[in-house]
Amino acid sequence: MSQTDLKIGPKIKGFRRQLGIQANKLAEQLNISPSYLALIEGGKRKIDGDLLLKVCEELKIELSDLTTKSDINLSNDISELLDDKLFEDLDILGPEIKDLVNTNPKMARALIKLGDNYKQKDHELINKVENLSGKMIDNRKNSFPGEVVSDFIQENKNYFPKLENFANIIFEKIQTNNRTRYMSICEFLKNEYSITVKDVIPEEGKPFSKVYNKDKKELLLSDFVSLETKKLFAAAQIAQEGAMDEINEYLSKFSFPSEESKKLTKVALLNYCGAAILMPYKLFHQECKKTKI
Repeated sequence: MSQTDLKIGPKIKGFRRQLGIQANKLAEQLNISPSYLALIEGGKRKIDGDLLLKVCEELKIELSDLTTKSDINLSNDISELLDDKLFEDLDILGPEIKDLVNTNPKMARALIKLGDNYKQKDHELINKVENLSGKMIDNRKNSFPGEVVSDFIQENKNYFPKLENFANIIFEKIQTNNRTRYMSICEFLKNEYSITVKDVIPEEGKPFSKVYNKDKKELLLSDFVSLETKKLFAAAQIAQEGAMDEINEYLSKFSFPSEESKKLTKVALLNYCGAAILMPYKLFHQECKKTKI
């Protein structure tokens, strides 16, 4: 029995409760015993196709409402939200979080929105106090730069539409049969920004992955790195040249505790945009669905 089959039962229970239908009443409508329905709702029995369709009919829901896989990201987001010290005395366990997501995902998403709103107000308050006092009071000042990057990405839900729009435009200019070739990226850099990409064998004792010489407008890429890595470096250079206004706009909306963390976040956004140029995320999603078994 797959995990998806097991998770359908709790969802049935959730929709039944929302409609105020007693378990024995639904069992009667489905022509099954209340004990068998209890096993299904408890995730202990697999439900066949005919019965599943009848459940949807009685509960007035779509089949996709039950068969869509549980939102793992939603569970993780709820766990992260409840990990705050504010809730530490409640001792909320993982199974309770999964039960909430499976039986009432709308309520779970509402909690996430409340949490996001709280974080946003907290950041705004901290920024105002810092501006008035001239002192850094953000408790993230002792965080590792990588942790700050993670906070930044989570606050934006790892979604940067302006960078994706830029990447989509570039992709359409350089793609061939929905694929980006290394040479086409290099040619675009040369034609659009007068930047020459050179594959170089590093000198002994002086290893490097990439070096950009701004004066000579040369992007030097180590011949020891893989072709896919070279493509990402070159695509990120396109983002560096053409999407910095968008990147700086995203950076300006976040309170960074240090310049180092801000620079590291900038690199993360350049790589995000570069990866989207190589394969836009909508196309990536479509390819994943095609290859899904």
